[in-house]
Amino acid sequence: MKKLLLISLLTFFFFNNIDAQEISREKSKNSFVEWNFGVAYMTEDDFIFPGTSVLWGGTYINENNLIFEYEAGFALPSLVTGKLGIGKKFNNTKVIVGVRPFPFNLYLQSSFTKGKKGYWITSIEFNPLNSDASLSFQSKAILNFGYRWYILKNK
Repeated sequence: MKKLLLISLLTFFFFNNIDAQEISREKSKNSFVEWNFGVAYMTEDDFIFPGTSVLWGGTYINENNLIFEYEAGFALPSLVTGKLGIGKKFNNTKVIVGVRPFPFNLYLQSSFTKGKKGYWITSIEFNPLNSDASLSFQSKAILNFGYRWYILKNK
């Protein structure tokens, strides 16, 4: 059921923004460094565990405000992590759904007010797999807050 909901949401974003007469062109491309902090809910013993990460990534936004975003980096306690998502830009807010391959989670992310050097983000993540699987790093859900600093900003 959850997979069907995610696929439906992704399909809606893609087909809602496709124009059959035009090829969509890149509107902006941004590179960033991101620092996150948050907590993971560990189903074993109902335990909350803190974590942090530093990632490098990129955001592409087309003329229809459709977003493609990727990032990879270092994290504690998992050592490495990354995210891949698609979404939509609404005024100055970016809403993204995606997947974190390790530790495996599906996520919903939103941005906050932009500053001169970057902007705040938050995400909520859910692991639809068995939390005992090594791919999930024992977590069932993650709540993150972070800040992104622009490296390259093209408009």
